[in-house]
Amino acid sequence: MANAAPRKARDSSTAPVTADSVTWRSLEVLGAFDAEHPQLSLSEIARRTGLPLATAHRLSGELLRWGALGKDQNKFVIGQRLWQIGRLAPVQQDIAELASPYMQDVLFVTQNVVNLFILDREAVLLLERISGTRAGSPFRRVGSHLSLHASAAGKIMLAHIGMDLLPEATKLKAVTDHTIVDRQDLETEIRRVRQQGFATTSQESGLDNYGLAVPIQLPTGRVVAALGVVSQGQAPSIGSVVPVLRIAARGIARSLARSEMI
Repeated sequence: MANAAPRKARDSSTAPVTADSVTWRSLEVLGAFDAEHPQLSLSEIARRTGLPLATAHRLSGELLRWGALGKDQNKFVIGQRLWQIGRLAPVQQDIAELASPYMQDVLFVTQNVVNLFILDREAVLLLERISGTRAGSPFRRVGSHLSLHASAAGKIMLAHIGMDLLPEATKLKAVTDHTIVDRQDLETEIRRVRQQGFATTSQESGLDNYGLAVPIQLPTGRVVAALGVVSQGQAPSIGSVVPVLRIAARGIARSLARSEMI
């Protein structure tokens, strides 16, 4: 009997990760956590992932032993080991660290909470936030996502990267009664943002919250982030805050260009 042909080893680097693989289901467990859901019970993990309770229990236990998850009383939280790994992401280190001194300057001059956003798929991600004792309570946590159409930073991305970020099929969700949900109205707003070079929101992503943002644009013209402030009670002064934001944004862009990090 002839020997069977040797079995070809599978290249694990190119093997697809399918939706029913252990790796994918583990990532789904981690993906159940976000800024609005930093703590989850086992049943909440199962519900948010669509996994059977027994599977969620087994995977959560394995992630807990590895350090990707932690425990706070009877609920799961993101573990320190995963947080430490996340801090190594280039986008976190490169932009946030270089931007921090300029953000401190904006805080000192404006006394507003200062936010740094980057584009993350069909939303903007709050990458860094700086606030002081006189700046009021921060509106969002670092790691939060805001809708493109309901945030000043999101409008910056739509104006400089393109409305294609919001496909025609995307239904604009009303975060508050002030959110722009009509696409033609939004397109008019985005044209205004492109012309004036800054974006504003007036209670569009949260009641009693007002935003103002400018683009961080590299010498090549590429917009890599948005720098903004948020205030409560009344809108930031465009005349006094926008020039400060623009100076800081240009400084961040120059630092990024010199660093050749992006």
